[in-house]
Amino acid sequence: MKSVYWLKRDFRLLDNPALRAALDRSDDVAMIYIVEPSMIEAPETSELHIHAITGAYNDMRSRVMAAGGKMGWMHMEVIDGLTRLYERQSFDALYTHEEIGVDRTYKRDIAVAQWCEEHGVKWYEYRQTGVFRRLSDRDKRARLWREHYSSDVIATPDVAELRKLDIPKAYSEVRTDDLAIDFADRISSQHERKLQPVSESSAEETLNSFLYDRGIAYRGGISSPVTALTAGSRMSVHLAWGTVSGRVVYQRTQARRAQLKESDEADAKRWRSSLTAFTARLHWRDHFIQRLETEPQMEYEPLNSAYNQIIYDAPEEHIMAWYEGRTGFPMVDACVRCLRATGFINFRMRALLTSTACHVLHIDWKRLDPLMARLYTDYEPGIHISQLQMQAAVVGINTIRVYSPHKQIIDQDPDTAFIKEWIPELREYSPAEIQGHRMESLGSYPGQVVDYISASKAMKSQLYSIKGRKETKEIAQQVYLKHGSRKGPSTRRKKTTATTSK
Repeated sequence: MKSVYWLKRDFRLLDNPALRAALDRSDDVAMIYIVEPSMIEAPETSELHIHAITGAYNDMRSRVMAAGGKMGWMHMEVIDGLTRLYERQSFDALYTHEEIGVDRTYKRDIAVAQWCEEHGVKWYEYRQTGVFRRLSDRDKRARLWREHYSSDVIATPDVAELRKLDIPKAYSEVRTDDLAIDFADRISSQHERKLQPVSESSAEETLNSFLYDRGIAYRGGISSPVTALTAGSRMSVHLAWGTVSGRVVYQRTQARRAQLKESDEADAKRWRSSLTAFTARLHWRDHFIQRLETEPQMEYEPLNSAYNQIIYDAPEEHIMAWYEGRTGFPMVDACVRCLRATGFINFRMRALLTSTACHVLHIDWKRLDPLMARLYTDYEPGIHISQLQMQAAVVGINTIRVYSPHKQIIDQDPDTAFIKEWIPELREYSPAEIQGHRMESLGSYPGQVVDYISASKAMKSQLYSIKGRKETKEIAQQVYLKHGSRKGPSTRRKKTTATTSK
C-alpha cells in the first residue's frame, strides 16, 4: 500500500499516532508538509508562526534524513497538492492527525474529506490530544482525558521504519531541501536572538530543564512577567506546533513527581506543589481547546449570544496603539513590545492585554482576535479564542474581571524592571513616577489614550446590565452544561471570590 502522511501541526517522531499508523499499514509513505498560501496570507498568521514552522520542520527533516529517509514540502493549497500528487502517482491512504483549528482549516478539511471520497482514498485521522470529536456528554470528558494521558506513549520509529519514508521521483512538486519561505526571511536577526527555538530537539531540552531545574519556581512564579520567562514551563509553543505531545509531557511530569515523593531533598515538597499545579494546567489546556471543537462558531460569535449586544466603539487609532504598544499604559505597552520581540508573555499578562483592549479601550474581541494571534509564537486557536472570550467576559459563566493596568505594575513589577526593559523611553523615570503615570506624557512616552476609570466604568456598566438579565442567565446555564468544566485530574477545589478588578 502506498500512503501520504500529511504533516500538520505534529512536527515530531515520538508519540505520533498518525505517523505510527502510516508506517505500520503502508509499504511506502510520502511524508509531506503543505505550505498553504491561504495560511501564509491569513490575518492571524505572522512571521512568528513561520519561524516556528520552519524550525520544527527542518529539525524533523534532519532526523528523518539521518535515518536514511526523506520528507518534503509543497507550496500550494492542499486540494491542489493532493490532486497533483495523485495524478502523478496514485496513493491508497492519507494519514493525518485531527486538527482543531479555525474556520479556514475546518472548511479545508471538509474539502479534503470530499476529495478523498471522490478519489477512493481512505483518510485516517488520529487524535493527538485530550480533545474529543463529537463529544456528546461533557461529564465523560475527565475520564476520557485521564485514559488518553495514561495510555502508552508511542515509541519513535526505528531506523528501518524511517527508511520507509520516501518522496517518489514522480512527485516533482515536492521539495526535499530545507523549508525556506520568503516570509521567514523577514524575521530580523534581533528576532532570531529572542525567539524560542521550536523543534522536537528543543522541546526535549526545554522539558528536561523545567522538570529538573526551573520548575521549582512554577507555583508563585508564573504570575509576573519578570519571573515567568524562566519559572514557566515554556512548553506552550511546543504543544501548539506538536513538537511534543501532551501525553509525553504529562507522563514525564508524573514520573518526576513520583521521584520527588521518594526523595529526601529539602525542596521536594515545593517541587511537587509546582508540578501538581503544572499538570492541572495541562488539563485546562485541553478543556479550552475542547470548546472550539464543540462550538466552531465561537470564532465569530460569543458563547453567550446575549453579549452580542455589547457596543464597542474603539477608533482605529486606539486599536493600532494597543497593537504597537503605545497606549500610555506602561504595563500593557511593555507586554505588547515583549510579545513583538519574543512571541511570549505569561498568562496573567495575556489576560491584562485582553481586558485592557476590550474593557478600557473598547476594542471588539472579534477585531482583537487576529491581532493577538499574530503576537503569539505559541498560537493555538482553541486556547486563544476560548481565553479571548473568557477574558472579554462574553462567556457568561465566569466572574467578570476587569484588570487594572496600574495595579498590575504594583503587584507584578513594583520595581518597573520589566517595563524599563521594554520601554526604553521610561528608563530615566522612577518606579513611583511610572506607577503614577496617567494622562500626561512622561518625556517622549505618551499619556493614556483614554481615562481608565471612566472607560472601564462604562464597559462594566454594559457587562453587568447584560449579565443581570433573565435571558442571559438562561443562556449561561446552557453554556455551562455544554462547555463548563467538570471534575478534573485533581480533586482539590478552591472557593473563588467574585472580584471586578485584578
